[in-house]
Amino acid sequence: MARYDFCHTAHDEALGIDTIYDVECEVELSVELDAGVPAVMVDGVYLNGKNLFAGNALSKALAAEIANAAAADDALISRAIAGEGYVYRGLGGNDPDGRFVRAL
Repeated sequence: MARYDFCHTAHDEALGIDTIYDVECEVELSVELDAGVPAVMVDGVYLNGKNLFAGNALSKALAAEIANAAAADDALISRAIAGEGYVYRGLGGNDPDGRFVRAL
């Protein structure tokens, strides 16, 4: 598990407005192979060194919002996969022998 810097603005779909701007935090991500493909999980959202999932209802709701945004951020997911040392070995997506391996 490693922590990565992340910035998120919470948007309220029902009202069509941003409600919380530029929350600069850290997300703790873990990477595991699931059927041979790296799967990234958000294990924590930290603000000022505190895990928001351990706070009150508002903190937990904000943590869930940030965790969902982090899980959908392709650039962050790619950084986490590379940061944990997973690389694809093969001749492309159609290679039957291609697979992800951990190369640390």
